[in-house]
Amino acid sequence: MIAQGAGPWVGLRPFGRDDEARFFGRILETRKVAELWQAHRLSLLTGDSGVGKTSLLHAGVVPYLANNAAHVVPIGDLRYRRTLPAPVITARGRPLFALLSSWQPTADPARSVGLTISGFFRRQTSGAPPGVPILVAIDGAEDVLRPAVASRPENRRFREELEAALKAFPSVHLLLSVRPDCVEEARALGAALGAPPERYDLPALDRQSAIDALTRPLLGSDLQFDSGVPARLVDRLTTGQGRPGDALVDPVLLQVLCTELWEGLQGGGRLSAVVKRVLDDADRMLAEFCTRTLFTLTTDHGLPTCEIGGWMRRTFTTSRGEKTHEARPAPRSDRPKEITDTVVRAVEDRHLLKFCPVSGGVGFQLQHPRLASALQRLGEAPLKQPELTAGDLLREAEQAMSAGNPQLAEKYAREALETAGRGDNDIQISARVVLGDIAYLRGEHESACQAYEQALEIELMVDTRSPAVAYLFAAIARVHLLRGDTERALGSARSGRLIPAGETITMLEIAQALWQANRHQAAIKELNLILDRDREHCEALRIRGEIYADHGKAQQAINDLSSVAVAAPPSARAAYMLVASVAVSRGEVEELREEGRRHGMVLLYLAQAVNRRGERDLAVELAFEALRATNPRLSRHHRRQAEKIVRRQ
Repeated sequence: MIAQGAGPWVGLRPFGRDDEARFFGRILETRKVAELWQAHRLSLLTGDSGVGKTSLLHAGVVPYLANNAAHVVPIGDLRYRRTLPAPVITARGRPLFALLSSWQPTADPARSVGLTISGFFRRQTSGAPPGVPILVAIDGAEDVLRPAVASRPENRRFREELEAALKAFPSVHLLLSVRPDCVEEARALGAALGAPPERYDLPALDRQSAIDALTRPLLGSDLQFDSGVPARLVDRLTTGQGRPGDALVDPVLLQVLCTELWEGLQGGGRLSAVVKRVLDDADRMLAEFCTRTLFTLTTDHGLPTCEIGGWMRRTFTTSRGEKTHEARPAPRSDRPKEITDTVVRAVEDRHLLKFCPVSGGVGFQLQHPRLASALQRLGEAPLKQPELTAGDLLREAEQAMSAGNPQLAEKYAREALETAGRGDNDIQISARVVLGDIAYLRGEHESACQAYEQALEIELMVDTRSPAVAYLFAAIARVHLLRGDTERALGSARSGRLIPAGETITMLEIAQALWQANRHQAAIKELNLILDRDREHCEALRIRGEIYADHGKAQQAINDLSSVAVAAPPSARAAYMLVASVAVSRGEVEELREEGRRHGMVLLYLAQAVNRRGERDLAVELAFEALRATNPRLSRHHRRQAEKIVRRQ
């Protein structure tokens, strides 16, 4: 792991929108992607991890389009966000909240809770001139498209909602940034739209572009290379045969080089001396990069120090003589059981491996052929790992959450707390929110509540009127409600309502607590206040529809639930099944039963629905499961309803 920051260069992180002034070497690619995006409903930007897709979009394509009067939305992504605690994120799922939040980065995150993708597109198109396409993008779309994760309910609902919104708004042009192993899954979205996607494969940097990326960030500074030196440095990193113009430079390794130069300068060296050290032994620099990265990976995944590096040497390199080693591809399955899919993806994310097709399927190969030699020199010299700040550790925790690794996220969040000083309130609050989210997602409600309460205590000392205070009160209220403590849930939610900036979030929690307390009229009143301000607030409509279904007001329930039917969460679908006079197959019931196997209300709705159809034995099974459910538990009056079915009354 290399700490953030590399002087005039960005280091091993993607370029952001604010880095436009030092983003060089991608003029042709910027224009090609911009033209493709404007001309087609669905475009694919493909490339391996580390080739620069994120950087190109943020620091190249978006500024270029904005400067040419295009209607371009900030780049969307699916990364974990701690801007809202997990309990109050809409029931439709984390990926949807992440995407809507990233498309409106300066807006109150609470706006995304009641918003659908169609609603977002509607707001964008209403202010656009006729005939001007609305340009939206999803970076890292493989996080919901990969076969290993695509079947998860929240990812499936995400794709359904996105597909429906794109069909409804033909002026919206979507660009998906994906890795090569997800191209076919991305193409499937184009098939649903009836418009095959156009694809652009982002290559590595050509030689001159790499020289520009190395030298042009230094313009106007006191740092300047001697004549010919940049070309010699870049040539140490090239791959490809034939003419010099055919050579390609991996952007990650170029930034490894830039970081090496900057660290040498920070250590008191002169630029010429640092350059000589790199030119004399570039493989040493790459070996140190691999050693640091592999140390982090083995530590993160609890593996012996040499486990991943040894596997990579055996699997992805071949020997040609005593001192010559070359890279070779290998099937995805060519690995010991300790090297899990999670580990392989982490190695890919750290830019040591990349996807490649192999005979009979898919595989991986080294990110760069030069790494074949570097891997033979792992640990030649003792290396001191950079000391990470509390902010670095918190970013690692967030990245682990994005990668779906809560165990690793917990490790980094706790380290961030230990590293942060007592007065570092931002870290103290943020790390505790991450820990609360982890506990909540595990169903450890008591631990989640404790973490959120600790974060709230610090937040109240910083700013009692902050929206974050309201969000934490709302999260605590939701956790109390899941535990079946309606009174404490109502108290926490009402405390948060005193803060105007977070009022809508807390009103949703008040409504749900009132409903569980069997005060459904009061709950409806709270939801009506929200809907008076925003009649399309999908979360308020969903909750109100479920309350109507629970209390036998079928038509009102159908009206509300129909308006949020696309990609609705299991509780809304089960409630609709209860009140709608439509035929439902046993398969549909079982699908909802599996998806809501811990959700008391989903199981109760299903029990009531099949009981009305005369399937008494199945209704009793479902009612028993509802009584045992813990996330959420049934309230007292809902338990009585389930018990009545069990007694066959």
